[in-house]
Amino acid sequence: MTTVTLCDSVGRLVWTSSPNPEYKPGPYIWEYTSPADREKSKNAISRAVVLREPQEFDASTHLGEHYHVWVWPLHSPELAICILAVQVPAEMKLLSPRERTSLELLAEGRTTSEIAGKMDVSVSTVHTHFRRARKKLKLRSVEGLIGFAARYCYPATAPLANATITALAQVVPPATPVVARRRSPKR
Repeated sequence: MTTVTLCDSVGRLVWTSSPNPEYKPGPYIWEYTSPADREKSKNAISRAVVLREPQEFDASTHLGEHYHVWVWPLHSPELAICILAVQVPAEMKLLSPRERTSLELLAEGRTTSEIAGKMDVSVSTVHTHFRRARKKLKLRSVEGLIGFAARYCYPATAPLANATITALAQVVPPATPVVARRRSPKR
């Protein structure tokens, strides 16, 4: 499940696309994260609001759902940040940073040789990362790993991320005041 959430400048939830009735406007957004991820969430949201820096991190909810989260600052007095959260399998937390990086590069469509060059390792090491990731993620085939990478590991710094931001800007129009218009006199 993918959720879009809008928060004000102090981190209070203003609107969410989540169908879960538990997520209501008003509380601080980090109150919905697990205690272990609460501080990380607060820090990321603070950096997005105060420093206007986009953020990316992984977090779990208090309900045990796991998400990959992107936070972008907005240019609106009422809405300070936009949060895009993509639910990921819990096994993602089992991946090492190098395994995750290799899957991100795979998701970009890079070949094994290109991944090895980018990570400054041998092709054999890349295959080892893939084999270990497949085992941890309980995937039976390389095709399954490629599909998993494309779905859950596409990096936010890739060109598609900019398209996502543009698409969000079209979905969430800027707040504009409603101005009453005079009717022209009947003739």
